Parts: sequence; structure tokens; C-alpha cells
Amino acid sequence: MHSSNPVIGNQVLDGVGWIAASFVNCYTVQDGPQTYLIDTGLSRRAGPIERAIRNADASPDQITKILLTHHHLDHMGGAAYLIQSTRASLECHEQDASYVDGRAKPPMPFLMRLFARVHPAPVAVMLKEGDRVGPLSVLHVPGHTPGEVAFYDSGRQILFSGDSVVERRGRLTLPAPRMASNLEQAVGSLSRLRGLPVECLLPGHGRPVRRDVAGLLDDLIRRAPKEFLKRP
Repeated sequence: MHSSNPVIGNQVLDGVGWIAASFVNCYTVQDGPQTYLIDTGLSRRAGPIERAIRNADASPDQITKILLTHHHLDHMGGAAYLIQSTRASLECHEQDASYVDGRAKPPMPFLMRLFARVHPAPVAVMLKEGDRVGPLSVLHVPGHTPGEVAFYDSGRQILFSGDSVVERRGRLTLPAPRMASNLEQAVGSLSRLRGLPVECLLPGHGRPVRRDVAGLLDDLIRRAPKEFLKRP
């Protein structure tokens, strides 16, 4: 369901906007009069998202839900600021919620801890496998983080994959292994994604993929044990 509201971000599909926030992708999804924002980028004041709202001549309160694919700073950095400026509810998987709201200290590499400051944000809704947010189903695909989720629109066969799978130079891959909470799980979650009919894959990093998603996932599933788990 879409609306006459302007699409926030560069329109990639009807009712779906893409906001390139430095090296991270954020997306907007229209659902009637509401707009959902998937991920918030690294910037504490969410500059790229603020600019996208202004460029669309949209009101910040058009964004009613902020959905996080996972707790890493490059995806939740602007959440605290945006829930104040938009008054949207913040939603993420229950297993990542304590890192988002500050009850637990997020694990991160030493150098990142030196230079990055996490701004906790209160989580209004803790998501779990099988939940629905408008047209989107919540898929728990752990490995990159314990609570990594993808959002799937089965009616339109659109997959917002977060960091469960990303695009690089025309191929699909996983993010840097050192960032994974459980690399074995991350590789295993690929088969879950492969079981979905997907016409358009919108990843957390890289470019949208609109052709041969199944073939590209098959290629990654073949490569992954050797590339990421160092199996012969």
C-alpha cells in the first residue's frame, strides 16, 4: 500500500526510497500515510536522512517507524536523534535491543571503540521472527549480530537484507568477518535468504540488486565456506 506522500530518498521502486548515508544504505518504505525508515546511518545527527526529508519536501513526522536491521553503529548512529525529530517509534530485534538502548555495551573492535561514540536510543518495540510491520515480515538471520534481521515484502518480493548479505562489485558477499558475532551462523543464514523468492535485494552496503538474486546467492553460498570459514 502506497500513498500520495513524496518518497523520501532516491526512488528505487514504487514507494521505496534509497538514502546513501556515506558507505551505509538506509531505505524508506511507504505504507499508506506512513513511512518506515530502515536503518539510520552512522551520523549522530543523521544528516543524509535529514537532507532526504528536506529534498522530498516532506515533513519529519511522515516517518512513523524506524526499523533497525541490527545494532552496529553505522546502522543505528542517528537513531537517538531521529526518534526525537520525527517522533517515530524505534524497533529492533529483541536480541539486539540491549545494545541499542544502552543496557549492554556493544562489542566492537578496539580502534572503533577509541573513535566511535554510541548514542543509546530507547527501543519502543522489540521484534522477533515472524512479526509483521505493515507489508514487511521480520526474518531473524543471526550471525552478523545476534539480532540481525532482514525485512521482506512477500507481495512485491523485496528483501531489505541489512548486513546479512551485502553487495560488492556486482557480487554478493558478507561484511568483514571480524565484525560478525558468529560467522558460522552468518553463513548458515544465507540459506534462509535463498529460500525466498526475491526480485529486488536492497542491502545494507553496496548497490541494489535487481537481477538474478537467486543466482548471486547460490554463488555466495558455494564460496562462503572457503572464503569465510576457511574450509577446503
